[in-house]
Amino acid sequence: ILATLIPCSARTVVILGLVGVFVGFWAAISLYLINLIIVFVAGRVLNKYLPGDNVGLIMEMPKLRTPAWRVSLKQTWFRLKDFVMFAFPVIVLGSLLLWGLDRLGWLDPVAAALAPFTENVLGLPPVTLVVLIFGVLRKELALIMLAALLGTAEFGLVLSGQQMFVFALIVMLYIPCVATIAVLRREFGAWTAVLVSAGEVLLALVLGAAANWIWNLVATIV
Repeated sequence: ILATLIPCSARTVVILGLVGVFVGFWAAISLYLINLIIVFVAGRVLNKYLPGDNVGLIMEMPKLRTPAWRVSLKQTWFRLKDFVMFAFPVIVLGSLLLWGLDRLGWLDPVAAALAPFTENVLGLPPVTLVVLIFGVLRKELALIMLAALLGTAEFGLVLSGQQMFVFALIVMLYIPCVATIAVLRREFGAWTAVLVSAGEVLLALVLGAAANWIWNLVATIV
């Protein structure tokens, strides 16, 4: 279950592509440190209260050899296939869907309804919560849709460093993508998948609000 909190490559795209580029290297590293602390604390809590014994992990280390190029190509395609066959169509269709909803004006009522929480609690523009909702499909989609709704990929022109940090923190922690939810459902059951997803959404929003409050407090003091 804790594996869902580990930043995957899709989350890394958001962290490095947003915070790493527009806020700074150490700000991006701090997100990983926050994530590491959360995983450590959650692991200690779950280890204390969940039944079961700790099982040692023993892995046989094979001899290191230069791989054959055919094997390398096959493994590369195996890992690339999921993105080409699933992620890429989802990104394209999701972007088109979001563009269509935006052109029809259907996103404005949603953003307006969520604005009090998004702006006052998280310190983010109203459209970002819409992006987070669609980002459940694929985490990379969050960054692409954010650029589409803000009208630019130069996020530093429309978002402050604080907003980018809070947004990336929430993306890093909130509900896994649909593929991860499907795996949770298959391995642990639908109820556990729902609980884990809901718990991570709550955790992400609480920590996002806390990060926004702390940032404002520090800015006031400084």
